[in-house]
Amino acid sequence: MSRWRQEELEAIAKDENLYIAIPNPDGTMHKPTWIWIAQAGDDLYCRGYAGTNARWYQSAKREGKGHISVGGVEKEVHFEFPTDETTNEQVDEGYRQKYEGSPYLRPMVSHQARQATVWLVPAE
Repeated sequence: MSRWRQEELEAIAKDENLYIAIPNPDGTMHKPTWIWIAQAGDDLYCRGYAGTNARWYQSAKREGKGHISVGGVEKEVHFEFPTDETTNEQVDEGYRQKYEGSPYLRPMVSHQARQATVWLVPAE
């Protein structure tokens, strides 16, 4: 069962502009960063365009939690870092469905970006 409510998934599906804020080491929140979001099943994922070198991705790995804002949904989330091929294929398909026709799609389904896949898990 998804931890996302159906109305949240529907609102998020209509918006391409995910803003993610991750705590700094001192506990203050970093300025939100704009990234793409993709849905796979009832789960939400994002990726670093620059792969694991993306600063927000490195912060996500370090802190393990953050806040997202997309489609009118504000949510505290925990980050998981799936590496299995099945999940990555599903996330690729989510990106293809949402961003078809964009010149940035190809890099988002590349090996480099796949290494920086982040599962957005709503905080309880």
